[in-house]
Amino acid sequence: KAEDVTEVYRRRWDIEVFFKFIKQLFNFSHLVNRSENGIKVVLYVTMIAAILLSAYKKETKQPGYKIPRLKFAADLEAEIIKYLIIKCGGDPEKMNAILLCNSS
Repeated sequence: KAEDVTEVYRRRWDIEVFFKFIKQLFNFSHLVNRSENGIKVVLYVTMIAAILLSAYKKETKQPGYKIPRLKFAADLEAEIIKYLIIKCGGDPEKMNAILLCNSS
């Protein structure tokens, strides 16, 4: 039936839009693994990253995706380093002081 064909095409188009989004945003150009499980893992990780970026973008009220993506990556890296410093018994405030000195 025409309704069935229309519905299948609509779903296919949604998938195409999703892949265009991840290709542009995350430079997702090819699959690293061809197994079903490998493809699922890559897609799940990519979807999680997209959701986190969308939440970050909304929280910081930034337009577009390019600059929020770069800022999100920098903020995430800083938080990971801070966490590692704390876990190693260090003072993360010293890291902030070093970063401030290096940026001036």
